[in-house]
Amino acid sequence: MPRRIDAEARNAAIAEASLRVLERDGLTGLSVRGVAAEAGIAAASLRRAFPTQHALREYCLQLIEDRVTARVVALELTGRALVDGLLLQLLPLDQERRLELVAQVQLGVLSLTDSALRPAAIRLSTAVDRACTAALQILSEVGQFHHGRDPEYEAQRLRALLDGIAMHGLWSGELPEAGPMLSMLTRHLDELAGP
Repeated sequence: MPRRIDAEARNAAIAEASLRVLERDGLTGLSVRGVAAEAGIAAASLRRAFPTQHALREYCLQLIEDRVTARVVALELTGRALVDGLLLQLLPLDQERRLELVAQVQLGVLSLTDSALRPAAIRLSTAVDRACTAALQILSEVGQFHHGRDPEYEAQRLRALLDGIAMHGLWSGELPEAGPMLSMLTRHLDELAGP
């Protein structure tokens, strides 16, 4: 059992290093040598854990989903506060979320021309779609989603808004000011309660 735990910890450390490399150096920096140096391990160890670049890239996308999911599960909130907390996990409001978003964008763009990576990128995107749908379901359960609104359409619109806010956040600098992002999201969610 300890060997498996060590392997999982090593893989997670390698993927964490990969996310940092992606954020700092982009896809061109995501090499065996670059990631091994960032992780503080030998290139041979990295190759044992991830024999191909594809395996490493796919694992990075899975790590992003796992990290966001863990943060959402840890939220001890209900109702509208839970919706806010859930959606804020998808915005670059701190270094960890910024790093995840930059890596997701980098690997997502790569997946447009790398058909082997596309399923992993689509899985992560689908998880974001599910989060938007879940957020609207919670709002509906607490009476903050108007019955005349189309939940499927509103989930797609919420996703588009989140993506736009997130990209603006990335372009605005290292760590964007949270106020404008939160204000836009809060206003949109408030408006969903009305017709």
